Amino acid sequence: MNFAIFVEMRARGTPRASALVDRRVRLDWGDYDALSGRFAHWLRDRGLRTGDRLAIWLPNRAELALAFVGALKAGVIPVPLNWRLQSTDVGRLLAHCAPSALLLDARRLDEVDPALRPLALTVGEDAREGSFWEVIAHAAGSLPSVPCQSGDVANLLYTSGTTATPKAAIHTHGMRVAVAAAMADHFRVSSADVGLAISPMFHTSGLSVFSNTVFAGCPLVMLDRWDLPEFLATIERERVTFMHVIGTIVVDIATAPAALFTRDVSSMRFAWGGGHSLDAHTWEAFEQRVGGVLLQGYSRTEGGLTYNLLDRTLRRFDHNGVPNRNSAEVAVVDSATGRPLPAGRTGEIVVRGDGVSPGYWDGDYVRSPRPVDGGWQPTGDLGFFDEGGALHFLGRRDLMIKTGGENVYPAEVETVLLATPGVVDAVVVGLPDPRLGQRVAALIVRGDPALDEAAIERACRASLGGFKIPRTIGFVDALPRLGTQKVDLAACRALLAR
Repeated sequence: MNFAIFVEMRARGTPRASALVDRRVRLDWGDYDALSGRFAHWLRDRGLRTGDRLAIWLPNRAELALAFVGALKAGVIPVPLNWRLQSTDVGRLLAHCAPSALLLDARRLDEVDPALRPLALTVGEDAREGSFWEVIAHAAGSLPSVPCQSGDVANLLYTSGTTATPKAAIHTHGMRVAVAAAMADHFRVSSADVGLAISPMFHTSGLSVFSNTVFAGCPLVMLDRWDLPEFLATIERERVTFMHVIGTIVVDIATAPAALFTRDVSSMRFAWGGGHSLDAHTWEAFEQRVGGVLLQGYSRTEGGLTYNLLDRTLRRFDHNGVPNRNSAEVAVVDSATGRPLPAGRTGEIVVRGDGVSPGYWDGDYVRSPRPVDGGWQPTGDLGFFDEGGALHFLGRRDLMIKTGGENVYPAEVETVLLATPGVVDAVVVGLPDPRLGQRVAALIVRGDPALDEAAIERACRASLGGFKIPRTIGFVDALPRLGTQKVDLAACRALLAR
């Protein structure tokens, strides 16, 4: 089925109910369906056909959601691009996905290859400004969704690529339904909710918020920038009930002056995410200031997710939650044999199911990971299940540090560092070492300027084996980050190496 059908169903049932909101535009379900259908009609009139790509280089704005749904309706593949990237990086992604049409902020038109500009539609800063709105106004009609199979490609989403060039993960229509259904089930999402997209839609988590609202038939509120007062005012004004947040936002909220938190945020039910390791006190401070319960999980652009429990009395910060079979099954196997491992044994995390990507798009063919026994797709991530069935994610297999013949998982060391008084943020990586092969290194953001290497070593020695203690420590004002706000591990490693 075509995922855009959910928009059409809401338009038939509750056409005047609120559906899509940003700081410039407010649409009901009837408008959402009609405008996206008119854009779909324009795409077809322009000559785009099933499988052609529409690149979208926009921050979180109503036009992004309209174009995304319009492309789905037309059978065209929407490809959201990281709007934080510079033109050179975006140029590489555009060359790879070879779009037949491009939607972008009018102020960035000069940044794209002149050969692509004739394919471009623009969005202005003000409401309903730009050529995107002009073609919708003059479209010959509103196109209903073309029929699809669940295995048909819905969209492409570039991985954030902490260690390599981003890859274009395929999301199928069935995957869009499965992930949204699993989250609606696990988090009890309904048409009475209101989702907030502060995480960008070029990222799997922002796209999940969008999909959740379409599936459940509840409003989507979009913020195109991180501004704490505006964020809090939006929660109060729109009565937001759920959202995804990255670790950077959690830290900003937990450490901001208490005087800023005067808004009524009682509508908030839950938030999920994180993006990097944080100590429990930071998570709890976020909850106290924003409301609701904050749930840590395991998330991949390629699918295969776990979620912490919505019940606050059962929620934990020391694991990554449990799978929901509406989306995918998750297991841990021995990397050498492919056989499942019992609880407590560390191995490679593997996934399978409707909510898992079939592979990566590369023009005329798909690159699929080689499955292990039982049709499981390897993730390259390490972890273990505890006796209660919760997943403990330890990090990427290729980021595991091998020092003096011992394995060190960066997440384990980061947890100790983040629990150390005076540490605001931290990341752990391996550096080459002529004697040990690799040595453990830590880059730390400190809130207390008196914190020194000796204090870090004492804290680590109290909780970690000697081979896990960082031998190289660097202090910085902020961790370098990628456009998705994930920690830039290559940049961290370069800083520590110097």
